[in-house]
Amino acid sequence: MISEKFAVVTDRGGHLHNAVMLLRQMGMVPQHLVTTYGPDVSAVGQFSELKGTKRHWVPYLFSWAGKRRYVNPFKSLLHVLVSLACAWRTRPRVVVSVGATNVVFYCYWAKLFGARIYHVECMNQVFSKSVTGKLLYPIADKVFVQWPELLKLYGKKAEYAGWVL
Repeated sequence: MISEKFAVVTDRGGHLHNAVMLLRQMGMVPQHLVTTYGPDVSAVGQFSELKGTKRHWVPYLFSWAGKRRYVNPFKSLLHVLVSLACAWRTRPRVVVSVGATNVVFYCYWAKLFGARIYHVECMNQVFSKSVTGKLLYPIADKVFVQWPELLKLYGKKAEYAGWVL
């Protein structure tokens, strides 16, 4: 069943796979999926958890030079504007963020339009906050952490959810 005005925002690759696994556990189908485009997202259609979900692509926030990433101001501006347009079109009531820094601008725009923001912190973050977690904490209604050690770092908005992914 498609959940009305519910969006999942994630990066491609492992974050997208984790988002699908979380949706499977929740038994919910989001109305919108917002992610960056790449060769691995062509497989999105084969997940039953995303049948009927509208997909939206935002450009990748960074550029790469070998294994180093850097901020390209033109690409970043495009990312911010596309995220704004996407948040305006989708107007979700609830946003679940499972991902890297590419999700931040969409979440801020969605919050500005009245959405509740829930961020699921990456399982790899055991003793420190992720960059995404630091950026989303001020606007998040709840941050779900997968390690109890993070509860002290995040404060009262954090909830220990165990290994959800």
